[in-house]
Amino acid sequence: MVSLHSRGLAQFEVLEPAGHYRDGDTHTDWSSEGPGLEAALERDTYPLPRTEDREGYYGGWHFSYWASGYRDARLLREACERLGVDLRGYLDLGCASGRVLRHLALDGDLSEVYGCDLNRRHVDWINRYLPAKAVAFQNHSIPSLPLPDNSLDAVSAYSVFTHIEAFETAWLMELRRVLKPGGIAWITLHSERTWAEMNDNWGLYKRLKHQPDFAPYVAHESRAELPEERMVFRWYADRSYSSKVFYHQDYVRRVWGRIMEIREEHHRLPKKQDVVILQKT
Repeated sequence: MVSLHSRGLAQFEVLEPAGHYRDGDTHTDWSSEGPGLEAALERDTYPLPRTEDREGYYGGWHFSYWASGYRDARLLREACERLGVDLRGYLDLGCASGRVLRHLALDGDLSEVYGCDLNRRHVDWINRYLPAKAVAFQNHSIPSLPLPDNSLDAVSAYSVFTHIEAFETAWLMELRRVLKPGGIAWITLHSERTWAEMNDNWGLYKRLKHQPDFAPYVAHESRAELPEERMVFRWYADRSYSSKVFYHQDYVRRVWGRIMEIREEHHRLPKKQDVVILQKT
């Protein structure tokens, strides 16, 4: 229950580098990313994971999967610049198979690039196929990271706190511990706005409709407001954190803001999850 696929080494088949899939990928228009994307595409000659080895992200749209990681890495770098963070050491908590991590590992300005995940298959994939600068390790659901105090400039957690039904504040404290003073944590979450806006076109909503505790909220009018400050919908399965969690902004400001200073909040950046950026002072 505290980790996944911990026994033995996984066997993989891999895809070609991202450039191989660019033509014909009509999922998203990435032209607004500009010349930086072109330079990153030329630099990244490493393989891509198959859809089943990347939590299903972007289905069969392999170039869009890669480009979404580039975009999120760019947004993180820009946040560091705005908040005066010299990004040298970085951790992606819940990194999966390196969607964002690969782009930071190819950034010559960074000296330390770590990723961790509950799923040993993702860890094996990164350590086998991505640049040597990308160091991946398997963590577990109990808040503990094998990294020194005050050692990192930034930590990201993409779609991680959306699943943490327990130990959420302890995980925030652990992220605070490994961050340097002034370092930032980029965390995506489901907020009360997510609660009100999700609909049948959202995978999140399609899954929740089959959760018995969510039945009273299927009708849109039942979701005008988040009923509680923090709501957890749990699936009982043989894996850790099989849940969907919603947070009210007031809760985040009152509780998370005690642990680190909340510097920025963004609605649906870039897609369907909100972002909160915290800074260790």
